[in-house]
Amino acid sequence: MLDKNSFAFIWHAFWLSLAETFTDKNSVLPGLILLAGGTQTDIGTLTAIMIGVPLISQIVFASLLLKKPYKKKYLLIGIYLRVTAFLGVALSIYFLKEFTPQLFILIVFLWMALFSISGAFAGISYNDLLGKSIESIKRKKFFVIKQLTTSVGILISAFVLKKLFIGFSYPDNYKYAFTLAGILLFIGTFGYYFVKERSTIVDENEISFIKIIKSIPSQLAQNKNLKYLVIISNLIGLTITITPFYIAYARKLFVLNNELISNFLFYQIIGMIFSNLFWHYLIKRIAFKGMIKISVLLYSIVPVSALILSQLNSVEIFPLLFLLVGAAISANRIAIDGALIEISDDSNRVLFTGIFGSLNIVSVIFPLLISFIIAEFSYQIVFIIFPLITLTAYYFIRKMDCPADMDLLDTIK
Repeated sequence: MLDKNSFAFIWHAFWLSLAETFTDKNSVLPGLILLAGGTQTDIGTLTAIMIGVPLISQIVFASLLLKKPYKKKYLLIGIYLRVTAFLGVALSIYFLKEFTPQLFILIVFLWMALFSISGAFAGISYNDLLGKSIESIKRKKFFVIKQLTTSVGILISAFVLKKLFIGFSYPDNYKYAFTLAGILLFIGTFGYYFVKERSTIVDENEISFIKIIKSIPSQLAQNKNLKYLVIISNLIGLTITITPFYIAYARKLFVLNNELISNFLFYQIIGMIFSNLFWHYLIKRIAFKGMIKISVLLYSIVPVSALILSQLNSVEIFPLLFLLVGAAISANRIAIDGALIEISDDSNRVLFTGIFGSLNIVSVIFPLLISFIIAEFSYQIVFIIFPLITLTAYYFIRKMDCPADMDLLDTIK
């Protein structure tokens, strides 16, 4: 299983997980914005930057990278830009006293925009390199091992982060966290230097940004699995984009402090790890299509659970919500990433990734709208209506045909 290529991806996944824990977009980053004096609207803007921007920019990068037979060096460039973004936030926190709260939040937004855009650039290359490096029959096992490795890395860094947040006061704890994140992500690039990448055949006559944009309707018409996966991802996206708002909701219920934020992250990680142990065995039976169903169910349960737990008015019990959040994140990463690899091949994987990302409109628009919807109506309305809409994804899941599922049926027969 762990040949040189596989090991490189596992190596990167481990160090990336360590880095991203210190800057978790569902707990740590919203906490930084709120502690700096930010508002619910700022959380929506941050969520749009972290989730929506990288997806929508993928179509631009896809048109550029489709022309490149080798993608590894572009993957490394993207990762190094992400390292720069982490260290940039750390440097900005160092000079925090020189900024007004509004200016500091704007600077964090700019660094996170660089982080997100460079992540989209790296992500296109990553998917292409992964698809060429890991054989189809090994992918289910690979994605589970990768997610399990990620969870172990996150658990290690969660303990470190908890000590960091308790041992140092704001803003020093965040400064050290982002500095560590940059260093750890840089270490994660080392494995890729040992990857032996094979060339992708490129047809220069068929590639341009305008042609790709014009080809989207025909690509969706000809590839129903891509079309359904885009729809499903948008429906799940409604409840995914709510996730950072659980921090804002908690601020209405309790006093928001470093310990509470670290507890949210700690329970999220525990949920990821223990669910991964279950996914390891379950995916052999239900494959990626089944994992998408589980992802939809979990993300639909979480908002309603937030309302139920809030009624107990307990600062010890409410963080347990993030056990479910962690399980949902874990299932969705395995499901969507695996399905996108499975429904594509070497000739169209970059194109599919770009189209898939650019059509995740919900992840771009709704984070900006949720704060206004909450202000106009209530958290209760959002936490009830959005999960009901997400559940409609089951209709489109039934219409998908995933190659990994076909292999599973052949094995059973």
